[in-house]
Amino acid sequence: MNKTININLGGLFFHIDELAYQKLKLYLDAIRRSLSDDPQGRDEILSDIELRIGELLSERITNNRMVINENDIDEITKIMGRPEDYSVDEELFED
Repeated sequence: MNKTININLGGLFFHIDELAYQKLKLYLDAIRRSLSDDPQGRDEILSDIELRIGELLSERITNNRMVINENDIDEITKIMGRPEDYSVDEELFED
């Protein structure tokens, strides 16, 4: 028996297994750390990433299975890529 947590991800509501939640939180925290230091830009990018993850997770929900599990998070992170893939090289934007 596993605990479930209710979350809002990208404006979508999910029931998620506690272990899957921890894995997703670690993933999003790693992305946050890899982004630039500009809080406004970082928050906007994270919001877009959460929205996309929410869309992908909503495709996995069925009438028979309403809880997100660790396998779902593993599949989503494969699709979304590694957290370091989101880092931005600030030198690219300097003249």
